[in-house]
Amino acid sequence: MPEYRIDFTIQRRAAGDEDFTDIGFGSSGGCGDVNAAAYEVESIIQNRQWETSGDMPEPEEVDA
Repeated sequence: MPEYRIDFTIQRRAAGDEDFTDIGFGSSGGCGDVNAAAYEVESIIQNRQWETSGDMPEPEEVDA
């Protein structure tokens, strides 16, 4: 049975910036179908549970 995973990057462009910068990333993990993987990604993003590294802001700081 195939498995599906969606890898994603979240980028933001601040006012006055010319380009977007990475502020987070993540993966849905292994899912049995594309819809399940998409649902998992949506949940991770809505619940601010994506991963960060380096000087990326913490997820809870993004909307502040």
